[in-house]
Amino acid sequence: MVPFPKTATAKWVVSTHGGSQPQWSHSGRELFYRDASGNLVAVEVKTTPTFSAGRSTTLFPATGFASFPFRPQYDVSGDDQHFLMIRPLPASGPDELIVVENWFEELKAKSRK
Repeated sequence: MVPFPKTATAKWVVSTHGGSQPQWSHSGRELFYRDASGNLVAVEVKTTPTFSAGRSTTLFPATGFASFPFRPQYDVSGDDQHFLMIRPLPASGPDELIVVENWFEELKAKSRK
C-alpha cells in the first residue's frame, strides 16, 4: 500500500505471502484480496492516526472463480458482506440460440382463446 498523491513517502505490508486483486471495502475498514492459494482474504485496516494493517481472515476458497492478477475479477456488495464472482462453467456442447419469429402474432392468437 502507498499513500496518494505522495506515493514515495511510505509503503505498508498487508500480506507477507503475496496477493493480488485488492479491493477496498465500502466502509474503508477492510481490504480484500486473493492470496497465493486463491483464497479471498480480508485484512482489517486503520487509517487514523496512521495507516496500520491488522488481522487477516481467510473468507473462503476462491480457486474455482475467474482470476486475473492485475484487476479484480470480483465485486463487493455495499454492506461488505457478499461478493459477486465469475465462475467459468465447463463446456457441455455447443451453445444453443433459439429464435422465435412472429412471436407477437402467436401471443395475440393465444390471448384470444
